[in-house]
Amino acid sequence: MKKTIIIILLSILAITALYPSVCAADAGVRIDQELITISPTNTGLLVEKTIQVTNSGTENATTLRFWIQQDIQDAVKITELQSGKELTPVITGNIRTCNLSASNLSMTPDSSLTLQITYHLPSNAENFIQTLLYDTTLLSVTYENKDLFQGEHLLYGADANNQIQILLYKPTEAPLNITMIIIIFLSVIIVFAVLLLLLKKQRSKTKKAVAESEETLTTKKTLLLSLLKDLEKQYRAKSISDETYTKIKDEYKQDAVEVMKKLDDLKK
Repeated sequence: MKKTIIIILLSILAITALYPSVCAADAGVRIDQELITISPTNTGLLVEKTIQVTNSGTENATTLRFWIQQDIQDAVKITELQSGKELTPVITGNIRTCNLSASNLSMTPDSSLTLQITYHLPSNAENFIQTLLYDTTLLSVTYENKDLFQGEHLLYGADANNQIQILLYKPTEAPLNITMIIIIFLSVIIVFAVLLLLLKKQRSKTKKAVAESEETLTTKKTLLLSLLKDLEKQYRAKSISDETYTKIKDEYKQDAVEVMKKLDDLKK
């Protein structure tokens, strides 16, 4: 029993002694900027993070930790951009821990690294979640060139809620793809062509109606002038009385004047 208690105490002392060194591995790390872009692809929502980190501490930083959403669809790729080295993380829940010293990338005091992290979220994901693990000077999130979030001087706190949840634009709100643009363009052309055809038919009917009216009025005019000549002959032959001649002549003249006026209006 005493041996068991002694072993437990020694274990606690060992963990207590080692814990500060584990924490000190990235104790001085500060994120200068983390630029996150999200864009829809055929395989889901592509998340690309460009992170610039600085060791603001007094000792070498030998590890870096990154928080990743749980519902990712593929492996997380972490690359140090200057050297092109791909880091292999140790996965603990949502945390990816990278051993910098294993890749000869340990950060001396005041030195910096730029890393890129890529992975895919499901295409129907409605929220993007980011949890702070370090003090962050600038954090921005964009979706298809639209700014969703921008925060400055974000401080990490062990007792604070360091999670940021951002509502993404749903795929239905994304810009139209090229197929939809072509369909809309063709639909507009078809509608325009139908309207032109209907307008052409309407103009053709109008012209035909005008032509028929002009032909009818011309015939009436010829007929009335002929009737006036016949009336004049009958009157000279004294076949009709003065009263009848005057009455019929006035009626024919009035009709002829109206017909000629209508013809003039059509020609204008």
